[in-house]
Amino acid sequence: MNVFNLIPLRYAPTALTVVGGLKEAIFTVPVLMLFYGFKGVDIGDFFLIQGLSWLCVFAFEIPTGYIGDVFSRKNTVILGMIGRIIGYLFWIFGYGFWWLLAGEMMFALSIALTSGTMEAYLYDLLKKRHKQHAFHKKLSKIETCSGIGLLLATFSGAFLYQFIGPTTPLWFSIGCLSIASVILLLMPDVPESRRKKDKNKSTMQDVLSIVKFSLKNTQIRWLILYPAMYGMLTLILMWGLQSVMIARDIPVYMFSIILGGNALCRIFWSSVSGKLLGRFGLDKVIRLAGIVIVVSTIGACAAVYVPYVGVYACLILMMIGSGSVCLTGIVTSTLIHHRIESDERSTIISVKSMIGTAFCGVGMIALKPLFDTLGVGETFLISALLLIPILLFSVKLYRMHLQVIAESSHS
Repeated sequence: MNVFNLIPLRYAPTALTVVGGLKEAIFTVPVLMLFYGFKGVDIGDFFLIQGLSWLCVFAFEIPTGYIGDVFSRKNTVILGMIGRIIGYLFWIFGYGFWWLLAGEMMFALSIALTSGTMEAYLYDLLKKRHKQHAFHKKLSKIETCSGIGLLLATFSGAFLYQFIGPTTPLWFSIGCLSIASVILLLMPDVPESRRKKDKNKSTMQDVLSIVKFSLKNTQIRWLILYPAMYGMLTLILMWGLQSVMIARDIPVYMFSIILGGNALCRIFWSSVSGKLLGRFGLDKVIRLAGIVIVVSTIGACAAVYVPYVGVYACLILMMIGSGSVCLTGIVTSTLIHHRIESDERSTIISVKSMIGTAFCGVGMIALKPLFDTLGVGETFLISALLLIPILLFSVKLYRMHLQVIAESSHS
């Protein structure tokens, strides 16, 4: 694919920012539970499928991350885009539990192919021009653009679903992914970042050595575990928005508005994360995130019990809390990237993603029996127990007083 490299290296991070926005233009977000119902799947099975999908991402993360270290990172991300398109086609032409599950499996493969590898590709592009010190700012811009893409898709998704047809949001998402794939095709590759395996090691041994390092290194280990636990609770808050709206009979057209507000919160946290890390450091960011997650969880627990007008106040708190996952994700990824080598970058970030998706998968699967047997309010009350390990992990990371440092070797 190198013959198509028409976008100059200096403009490649900007092009990757646009790709991030197109990739996250997921028009099904505000009506996903409704779409599952349209395809014959109830709310309990929805959470079961989501949980299985997250566990599949867990299984795919390290192999696909290593692929991103050994082969072209650009082409690996393109394959991820194609995988998501195939998943949408399964959803469009299939019906029932197994077709929706098959689509989610393709989404899982897509997420695994793009998560760590896309970050690593960005770092490579910047390092090629000796600009890696600006990584947190560039990553913040990509996440902000991703939030804008999600926002636009969220605001329009419910209207497309209700007034044009239930599969229309999927076709719009396929269009955006196709454009993103073309842009990637035109971008430069950075082949010198590819890993050259020791001849005395098998591929499995090489992978395990990278994984072992990332889990044994005290700093990296806690930079992985903290956002994983935090992300599990914010994921529950995000999907809880639709659960609360369904339970409180919020009009369908409000789904786009409320979930669009959630996307706005993600944009806000993404846009300020780099500035907060640069100005205040990790310690104060950790304290801020702790306050946000506690308050938003309290709002979720109260959402189904307060008077109808109060529901919207609770939903706003849930939006703010669920969006803050961008803050912790960007900050911890930045600190990890500055502590690892180029030829192991995709694999280590994939370890981070793998553990995060494992936590999320377990959480989503656990929501099925909770929603089926207890209800929305009780489920949030039980989910609030996750605040205990989150705050404990926060204290552990806070005491390390980590700073952004230059790239260094551990060999």
